[in-house]
Amino acid sequence: MRRPGGMALVAIALIAATVGFVFHGTGWLGGAERASVDTRFSIRGEREASKDVVIVAMDDATLKAAGRYPLDRRSHARVIRNLTKAGAGVLAYDVQFTEESDNPDSDNALIEAVADSPRVVLATTEVADDGTTQIFGGGHGIAYSGATESASLLPADGDGVLRQMSMNIKGLPTLSVAAVRALPSFRGLIASDGRRPVDWAGPAGTFRQLRFSDVERNAFPAADVRGKLVVVGATAQAGKDFHRTPVDDHMPGPEATANAAATALAGFPLQASGWWLDALAILALALVVPLVCRWFGTMPAVIAGVLAVAVFLLVAQVLFNRGTIVSVVPPLAAAAAALVLTPFAHVPSRVPLGGPLERLGPRGANPRTRRLVAGSLLGAAALIVGLVLVLQATHALERLELSTVNYRFDVRGSEGPDEEQVLVAIDEYTYTAPPKPTWPFDRHDHADAIRNLLDAGAKVIAYDVQFSERSDDKRADAALEAAIEAARGKIVLATTEVRADGSYEVFGNPHRRGQPGPLMSFSGFPTDDDAKIRRVSRDKDGLPSLSVEVARLASGRPVTPPTAEDNWIDFPGPPETRRTISFAKVRDGLFDPSVVRGKIVMVGATANVNQDRHSTSTSGNTLMAGPEIHMAAVRTALEGYPLRSGPGWLNVLAVVLLGLLAPIAGLRLRVGPALAIGAAGIGVLLVGSQVLFQSEGVINHVAYPFIAGLAAMLVTGIVHGLTTALEREQARDAFARFVPEAVVDQVLADADGVRLGGVRGEATVMFSDLRGFTSFSETLEPERVIEALNKYLTEMSEAILDHGGTLVAYMGDGIMAVFGAPLKAADHADRALDAARDMLSRMDGFNGWLREQGLHDGFKMGIGLNSGPVMSGNVGSERRLEYTALGDTTNTAARLEGMTKGTPHQLYVADSTKQALTRPVDDLVEVGEAEVRGRKAKVKLWSLRESAALAAEEPELAANATQREP
Repeated sequence: MRRPGGMALVAIALIAATVGFVFHGTGWLGGAERASVDTRFSIRGEREASKDVVIVAMDDATLKAAGRYPLDRRSHARVIRNLTKAGAGVLAYDVQFTEESDNPDSDNALIEAVADSPRVVLATTEVADDGTTQIFGGGHGIAYSGATESASLLPADGDGVLRQMSMNIKGLPTLSVAAVRALPSFRGLIASDGRRPVDWAGPAGTFRQLRFSDVERNAFPAADVRGKLVVVGATAQAGKDFHRTPVDDHMPGPEATANAAATALAGFPLQASGWWLDALAILALALVVPLVCRWFGTMPAVIAGVLAVAVFLLVAQVLFNRGTIVSVVPPLAAAAAALVLTPFAHVPSRVPLGGPLERLGPRGANPRTRRLVAGSLLGAAALIVGLVLVLQATHALERLELSTVNYRFDVRGSEGPDEEQVLVAIDEYTYTAPPKPTWPFDRHDHADAIRNLLDAGAKVIAYDVQFSERSDDKRADAALEAAIEAARGKIVLATTEVRADGSYEVFGNPHRRGQPGPLMSFSGFPTDDDAKIRRVSRDKDGLPSLSVEVARLASGRPVTPPTAEDNWIDFPGPPETRRTISFAKVRDGLFDPSVVRGKIVMVGATANVNQDRHSTSTSGNTLMAGPEIHMAAVRTALEGYPLRSGPGWLNVLAVVLLGLLAPIAGLRLRVGPALAIGAAGIGVLLVGSQVLFQSEGVINHVAYPFIAGLAAMLVTGIVHGLTTALEREQARDAFARFVPEAVVDQVLADADGVRLGGVRGEATVMFSDLRGFTSFSETLEPERVIEALNKYLTEMSEAILDHGGTLVAYMGDGIMAVFGAPLKAADHADRALDAARDMLSRMDGFNGWLREQGLHDGFKMGIGLNSGPVMSGNVGSERRLEYTALGDTTNTAARLEGMTKGTPHQLYVADSTKQALTRPVDDLVEVGEAEVRGRKAKVKLWSLRESAALAAEEPELAANATQREP
């Protein structure tokens, strides 16, 4: 079995490289690329954190000791003064002070402490379009404090993971950047815009931490902060400031800021590789398999490809450890394409199941092509289906699949707010309206809100505010407990703190479900792999979810908790698709009772300061408030959980059908219609999935079958293109021996593969022979004979090819050529005559060479030309093909060449050729008519003008030519 041809492997390498560059240019499988970065962090492991960065953490112990959150601003003032006294280089304060508290003295104490500290950077999530903020009220307040303003927003990738740091938000430097610039010991430069990768040192707890309460009491070593960048922020659960990162799925915001600051201090040690390095990796992995296959065969090539991938991944990790992030997915895509396509570059002529494959292959093609196409398409389709089913079973592309659910909600559009529910929102207005409360609110406020809602006739009150502990105001606690008791049977409280035994705390007292006390529920939501909320929890350690309990009270009947198959939340629309009343108005009784009468009322925080905002299926690039998510979950529960995951068999069937559709169509159809059928199948998938979603509530897989269909279309196009390339290479091998180089490409352009069979056309056939060469060859060494023969054939072949002839065969020292086939040429007779003249002229040079070599005094040759219809094409078997021209025209040309023996003429031109000339000639003379064996009628012969003496003898010689025919 011969190795695959060079052109086919070059085509494979180009296709594989193109696949890699397409992935690189379009960012396809960007989620997988980002996940590979996370993996590289995991392999690299934890590194020693920068000693120049320290965290002062408001942890759970600090908040428990304070008994409130947010903390009194006098606590912050004491911390700032103590850190400044200890010699901290710069304070990066990851706490937002954009609104006044309920204690002006506390506010003033904080502003004075900041003003007395030389380097304090304050952060906010609220940045105006012009880059200004409302820290300390903006304007005069921030100017008086002397603090540096910054933005505390951290940019998350599409999967919700923090991997990069922004230099600014709307022109305002981010907290980490501003803090590093303000550090006296920092002498570097930081770009003013763009994003940079964060060099994560390790999971939460990697950086040195001091407890906020210890710093407030000045009970900490001053050396721990002297000259350093100190990040102050909340690490407690109540702060709700946690993020997913490559090294920790629950990293506190201050720790993320510390990592970003340490990255900037180190000069951004992680950098994306240059385009040239990515391109080099793509080209290398695209070339390895085809090159090895060319020299060593398919199996060594596959092994080499796998080893190359392993080496590449190892090198990528080494480069990452040294600070360079090399793109991984595009080179791997190129390697995968090369590994998949290279085995198809050569299909042996005899393969198992060859008969069925021939029957399945495209009609009109030769058997080898049918086997090649059928085997390649079916093999590739099986490989695609198998790989995608593995990806589906392992949920490898779950983030991509989940994103398709978001698109289905987008296409469905908003269904409008639920008329049976109203949101009482603890919004920005609540914080700014008198008496401008701070969080957590005085519990008298909650008591008033509950009583006012009861008086207005609310059907059910769902309270998404946690009262696990007692406040420092006993009378307020008592008022709230009384209001809750008055609403018994109509109110559901919520908590996120449930112990493993199902117990929880209410007002500082342990409780279990079923015991006397308020009706409790679990208010947490599970998040998907991309950090979005799409589903509702069934319960938490036996405590039902808030939506289940609210739906049960509202409907007056048991509500079956959702299962893993139907726990999807049916969001009615994007954020703020709800009817809303401000908490401040409900608290003060300044609302229309009819708005809540007979309705389910959800009470919860929507203000940014409460940080109860989440990414959901319908939130897009914004966030949805937690209470609104609960409202959507309640609606879903009341409707009986209308959304459900599609059955497994349907998802598998979609992958199989889409993976097979285009390749099977490509078995009998040309590539265009086959790809159109594949595209139509993908269209049916997309439209059908949307119809199932909207009409039946079925959420079937889309990403996996879509990828299978797209890959199948790609492979179908590649196989057809590769097959064409292979057939053209074979055609080139076949025609290059006898077709002039100038017309090879045109032959291939007109050819539909190399196959048995021929075409009929007008042509001129030439036969030539070297007189006396056989006896000459018997007197010399074989090497000299071959040398002389090659010299002769080279000269004659060039003469034929230079005039557009097609070399059909060498027959010892004889040559057969045809003009006008396989490419049609109206002047085929002219070309043949010109070639004959050139051949006779070159004979003089060849004879001169023989004399110089001392081999012979010189030879004469015989040439016969005849024009007419010929049948030209490939003859032989599937394993060996040869091009030839058949018919009476060919036979007559051969006879004419033989008839030149024993005559003074080296060329006989049939009258048919003379009549076919398109240009006048003046060097042809009539020889006469001669009988040709195998023909009834005589043939008029012509030859080139020679000496007058020879011309006088021509009629007699021509008349006797048939006697001398061999």
